[in-house]
Amino acid sequence: MKKRFRPIVNRIKAANRAGAKIDAVEGPNEPDLFWAASRFNKRYKGQRFPAGVIAFQKDLYAAIKRDPVTVKIKVIGPSLGVTYDPGGGNPNPLPPRSLANAVDWGNFHPYPGGNPFSYPFDYNTTQKYYWNSNFPSVNIDEFPYAFDTYSPPFKPKPMATTETGYSTFKQWVSEKVHAKYMPRLFLEFFRKNVQRICSYEFVDAFADPGKSNREANFGLLRHNLTPKPAYTAVQNLIKLLRDPGSRFTPSQLAYSLNVRPVRNYREPNSNRVATYDRTQYVHHVLLQKRDRSFYLALWHEVSSYDTSAKPPREIQPPAMPTTLKLQQPIRSTVIYTFDDNGNLKMTPAKLTNNQLELKVSDRVTIVKLVP
Repeated sequence: MKKRFRPIVNRIKAANRAGAKIDAVEGPNEPDLFWAASRFNKRYKGQRFPAGVIAFQKDLYAAIKRDPVTVKIKVIGPSLGVTYDPGGGNPNPLPPRSLANAVDWGNFHPYPGGNPFSYPFDYNTTQKYYWNSNFPSVNIDEFPYAFDTYSPPFKPKPMATTETGYSTFKQWVSEKVHAKYMPRLFLEFFRKNVQRICSYEFVDAFADPGKSNREANFGLLRHNLTPKPAYTAVQNLIKLLRDPGSRFTPSQLAYSLNVRPVRNYREPNSNRVATYDRTQYVHHVLLQKRDRSFYLALWHEVSSYDTSAKPPREIQPPAMPTTLKLQQPIRSTVIYTFDDNGNLKMTPAKLTNNQLELKVSDRVTIVKLVP
């Protein structure tokens, strides 16, 4: 074990013996910003970024994996802080596969703040829709520049994200939209096989009554520790879906979704009229618990803001009419929906001809199905 890493390994072991639950270690945070800047003078083995970071990560991985007590701890790669061009104009400075053998999971910080590396088309009353939107999957799904740019140094290892989220300052999202976006954000990253998702951050960094400072307002809790609606929504999502216990092999549910467009939709309190015909934007994730009940999460993955406006213009997109059709008998059905404050409402439902009619909004809807 490299001598300089022994204190790190020993501190992890001591903390876990005392009752901590450290199960992952992350490499250098955004070293293309902090190591590359001369004022920080960050080096490893005499080398700066990127060579020094690559050497550091390899030695960190070796130290964690050589100790039998810490060998099962996940080692997450270094994140990068600069927006790089997946087309190669400003390429990722970490070479492809350079850290594949030095991580369990790769790492990136894909904050949903627009996607300029996408095909420009107008939608949702927004010009250059992806460029000027901030919905949770804006850079990881249809135009996945975040994966295309930041995953190559770690391939074929899967990715984690140790920072992502939204600031509720007045130039980004309201607390109401924050509560819509955060459950969707966790589910979007889950459906894209991201192994761990960390919201930045848990508590607002400092008080900012005017909501004018971006860095002050990233928390799920306000600075005075009162919960934002997004905190309540995420807390209720966890409560509903948690299923502690031993591993089991999930079974399959035979189902299909028929999503229909909404044409000539007039936005509430607005003169804007638009057609919502991209039915592929109804996303879904199917989960199962040990009692064999299924939980189907659905949401309209659409932006609630046109970020080209200053301040951003809030949009109220429509719910998409969706038919859930089951190909097997279902004993009972319950629908869970979120309100503006993040609270869950439970509504028993009844299948007709083994079908359920839904209105899938930009808030997560969860359908519990008991075979």
